[in-house]
Order: sequence, then C-alpha cells, then structure tokens
Amino acid sequence: MTADSLVAVGQFDLASVYYEKALFDQSQQIDSMNADVYRLMANELLYKKIRCQKYLKRFEDAWQTAQRFNLNEPNDTLHYKLRYEVALAGYLSQHYGEAHGQILQTRFYIRDSTLFSGLDVLEILTLNELDRWAESKELFKQYAARNQLNIDTEELYRFLKKKPKSPEKAQLLSFIMPGVGQMYAGFPKEGLVSVGLQTLALGFGVYHVWHRYYLIGFFTGAGMFQAFYFGGARRAELMAEETNRKRKAKNNQRIRMTLIESENKKGK
Repeated sequence: MTADSLVAVGQFDLASVYYEKALFDQSQQIDSMNADVYRLMANELLYKKIRCQKYLKRFEDAWQTAQRFNLNEPNDTLHYKLRYEVALAGYLSQHYGEAHGQILQTRFYIRDSTLFSGLDVLEILTLNELDRWAESKELFKQYAARNQLNIDTEELYRFLKKKPKSPEKAQLLSFIMPGVGQMYAGFPKEGLVSVGLQTLALGFGVYHVWHRYYLIGFFTGAGMFQAFYFGGARRAELMAEETNRKRKAKNNQRIRMTLIESENKKGK
C-alpha cells in the first residue's frame, strides 16, 4: 500500500492523505464486501491514519478520526485496541471528560480484564487533568500493588494536604487590604508593588487637594487610585488561578514521570 510505504520513509502527512483515500475507495465497494471484512479493514486504516496524526502532533485531528471507528467489534483484543486509541486521542487532544468516559466504557465492554494493564496509566493521568486527585491516588495505589512497585503513594500525593488558592478569596483580600490578595496568591513582591502604587496614587491626590489643585487631585489622583485598586483586586484573582495552574502542572509532571519510570522498568 502506498500509505504504508510513505510511513516507512517518514512522510506521515502524505500518508495520512493516502489512508483517507483508501478509506474512500473502500467505501465505494461496501456493497460487494462482507460486513465484518469491511469493518476490520476500515478500522485498521483509521488506526493507521491516527498514528500518522499523532506523529505530526495533530491531536485534535486524531481525536476526530477516532470518532469514526466502528466499535462493534466482538474480538476483545481488537475491541480494546480501538477503545484505548479513542481514549488516548481524547487525552492528547485535551478532551479529558470524553477520554475518561471512554476509559470507563472500555472497562465495561471488554470482558478480558488482562488487557487493561495500560489503561490504568492513562486513567490516572486523565483523572489528574480533571482534578479528581483522590480517585487518581486510589487507582495509583492499586496500580502500584498490582505491579509490585515500591512507591510511597502517600508521599507522591502529599500535595493533597495543601488546599488550592481561592481566586475569590484573593480578590476579596485585595479589596479589604491592597496587596494582601497578591501575597495570599503566592506573589509577595507584586503585593508590595500594588501597595506602593496605590499609596503613591492616593498620596498624589491628597497632596494636590491639600494645595487646592482640586481638579488634578480628584480626577488624576483618585482616578489612578481607583484603577490600581480595582486592577489590583482583579490581578490577585488571576494570580491565584495562575498559582493553582502551576501547582497542578508540577504535580501532574511528578506523577507522570513516576509512571513513565515504572512502565520503563516493567518493559525491561
């Protein structure tokens, strides 16, 4: 097949086009083909096309292609292969809810549970992206026990003891006391800068009012203070969200690397 030859020389983009052409050509012969044969051939072509799209890091395209699988497959091994590919494409394209739903369906529809070895890793990673850390932790414990891994799960998930920052609380604290919201969000230097700017703006206004430059003092000084005051509160909210994103990414990376190391050890 032309597409397979193109894959062999690394022409994944063009190979993807030829796999789609092969799918179209096959669809024109559907009336003359056995339904089971057509299903198997179409699924295999789609599977190969998805591999090309993943090589090219076109994960959203891979996700859309995976939706075209015919999942009415009686063979457990092939059925698992297809559903795992759908779930993986969903994870890579950041459709985490759909990916987890596919994982649950895989566990439900596939009778041979011995095929699930790779599914645990994907589900742990997907649960992490959904912020379902407690479920992820429990599944990781089962994964470690099943594979006889010497991993301290409590240590790995110790971050669960630290509550995420509340954006609403950060904003409220900034309204009550300028700069405190930023400090709470984990940015003490920006908190001090915010206090300084608002103090300067307020001082500028008071100074000019004291010297009877009322228009400058009120419109310029008060205007700057208002901008810094409300802008600082909004900034504190965004900083709390940023802190949570960074913590999540750091925790995810730590668990991801632990899983990769574990899988590599299993493969040796």
